[in-house]
Amino acid sequence: KARMRAVRCHRFAALDKSGKPTTTPSPVRNVLHLEEVQPPALRTEDTNKVLISTHYVGIQYPDFLQAQGLYQIKPKLPYT
Repeated sequence: KARMRAVRCHRFAALDKSGKPTTTPSPVRNVLHLEEVQPPALRTEDTNKVLISTHYVGIQYPDFLQAQGLYQIKPKLPYT
């Protein structure tokens, strides 16, 4: 079955397990991992959505903040 690679985060680098800031945050490289995942499935009712093939992506500053748990939006873990 088809697979794709995705940058995933399983924990926030600057927050402890209770969600409070830590005094010694982990390096972001320790919480972001390139993983093989299933590509999202498009349903027939998803007429406004497309799936594109991407060959290169980057991590931007908001992604860096989000991986630390310091961005205004904290997605449910793990997130892609």
